[in-house]
Amino acid sequence: MKQLIQSLKQFLPEEVQVTAQGSVLRLLTAEGEPCGIVDIDEKGDLIGFDLEMMLPDKGESDARVIAQQFAAVFYPEAAEVIQENFSSQSTVIRLAETDSIHHLPIPSAGLTVEVHDSGFVTAAQLYRNTYTLKDSNKLLDATEAKQKLLAETPVLIAVEDENPVYKLSDQAIGVHADGTVLFTELPTVLADIEETADHMDWESLMGITDDFVNYYDEDGIQLWAEKELVDNHPIDEIPDQVAVRKNEDVLFYSGATPWNKDRRYTEEELRQQAVQFLAAVTDQSLQEWKHTGEQLAPDAAIEDELEPAYVFLFTYTKSGIRVEGVEASIHVGIYTGLIRECIIDSLPAAITAENKLVFDEHAKQKLGESFQLELAWVALQEENQYELVYVRTEKE
Repeated sequence: MKQLIQSLKQFLPEEVQVTAQGSVLRLLTAEGEPCGIVDIDEKGDLIGFDLEMMLPDKGESDARVIAQQFAAVFYPEAAEVIQENFSSQSTVIRLAETDSIHHLPIPSAGLTVEVHDSGFVTAAQLYRNTYTLKDSNKLLDATEAKQKLLAETPVLIAVEDENPVYKLSDQAIGVHADGTVLFTELPTVLADIEETADHMDWESLMGITDDFVNYYDEDGIQLWAEKELVDNHPIDEIPDQVAVRKNEDVLFYSGATPWNKDRRYTEEELRQQAVQFLAAVTDQSLQEWKHTGEQLAPDAAIEDELEPAYVFLFTYTKSGIRVEGVEASIHVGIYTGLIRECIIDSLPAAITAENKLVFDEHAKQKLGESFQLELAWVALQEENQYELVYVRTEKE
């Protein structure tokens, strides 16, 4: 501990005293007043400290050099400066420990040093990390890794500056050392829609009959209810049995007509209802819409006045390629087959216009020029387990 005290004092003002009290070191002013505490581990090594006292004005010092000198004494492995934050009176510098083979910063390993403008160290915190690096010797070549990423990354059509452009999906964020692509979530599977022979209007699919009245139609909002309800309630108290809202961004339909548990529709029957509704309310061909999944609505098990529903998801495509941000979600009641909710994103004008986008593998390689792969440590689910991954970053 005596050696630790001597090592620490060279970074503190001369008048600061360091005294030992059990397993803790305390910092005192020349008058014996407490001005900080030093944490040490069971081996007597420094964990961190914090000095709180008035210090002289700015002196002739280089904060980075002082931080590196501090690291050389207390954590020699942490030699790489990876971050500097400046304030009115001090500089906080983060130094990282790097692995000996790839010279990459090890997560949660290093130290933070606060250097006052006077040249004294006023705070420090050491972070040592016991870890296991998986498959560190089985590393794919960066060029080959990029080709694998390009081969498996879905392409989207997006709108930028009011023009349609191709872009790579953000879901593909890197490549594992074994060459498998790292996704934030698995790419969406696009399935063709089988159009039914029957064609129904959207009103019938929402349960609107001759007994209903369209009692409100202004500012892109239409409200429907049974005539008896309309005749016997003030307009602001009429239950919205069917509502349609349209604006430049989205189409929204909601239905709450009466229902009974007379029968339960099969999943295929419900899907056909959703497909018919999509065909009835959109201007695009069903061939341009793709089915991307279905699920029971999260609240379907709750018994209340709303009918439990199955949710069917669709996405819009152009020449078989997904258009970013244009999707449809259709809720179908499981006991009536009626549409209970539908949200459809509006198609951007740039996509509806006759824009000819030519896509081929050369275009995909061109997209690859917009990003680069950088090697990095990535944490696994197991505690303190890591692997090397090529991470996708945008070129500046």
